[in-house]
Amino acid sequence: MSGTMEAAVVGLGLFVPGHPTLAHFSTEPADEAARIPAGAFLDPRTRRRASVVTRALADVYGEALSQSGLDPRDVASVFGSALGEASTMISILDQIFREHGPVSPMKFVTSVHNTAAGLVSIASKNQGFATSIGADYDTPAMALAEGLGLVVARGMPSIVVAGEEPSPEGLIPDESTWGLFAGAVALAPVERAPKEAMRVRAFVSGEPTIAPSETSPALSRSPVTGILDLVVALSRRETGRLRLDRGQGRGFVVELIDPTHG
Repeated sequence: MSGTMEAAVVGLGLFVPGHPTLAHFSTEPADEAARIPAGAFLDPRTRRRASVVTRALADVYGEALSQSGLDPRDVASVFGSALGEASTMISILDQIFREHGPVSPMKFVTSVHNTAAGLVSIASKNQGFATSIGADYDTPAMALAEGLGLVVARGMPSIVVAGEEPSPEGLIPDESTWGLFAGAVALAPVERAPKEAMRVRAFVSGEPTIAPSETSPALSRSPVTGILDLVVALSRRETGRLRLDRGQGRGFVVELIDPTHG
């Protein structure tokens, strides 16, 4: 598949257990005290009821937003996750069918696929466009396509976020389990971004030329590992073609462009 969607990258965010930010991931050894996301972008009340994946998604969104200089009140957002709040939903189903107990309305509210999008919008008082996407191993590609489409078709800056909680116990075969992480990319129209800003173009043909980033086996198996590969490659200003999955998706490829290289 080929296309002409292109945008400038104006902010990045990353949470990997032991590395609370992209800068920490790039320069520091793992910090065992930072294996759980803080959820600092959320207000204390919201943070208390947010799941681990929502806190991770909120933190990387906040990191990318702070770098971008975009207006938090109206920037568009796209949240991608293959399973979303699966653990919360499974616990609700257990309450209903195994324990035959009542379900907390508050717990149900935080079990839906767009939980993170809603809580982040509330925390930032954002009244702009927000959506949530799940597309299995193509979740990073489809989330990025949505964000790029908003930039190109509407001139609307957007923050694309993708992440996954640790694979729920008993739901995923042991040999296929994955770990928690989240990443974010803030996008803006090329003409409204700094001239030196990296650019991403989707989707392009040709074999990938950028190797996936080095990760643990648990992270490499995640349906959204492509967002980690994208964030790391952009942070290193790598250029060329990058595949947005590790072989289990449909093979969508983006091109990374450094405009400072003639």
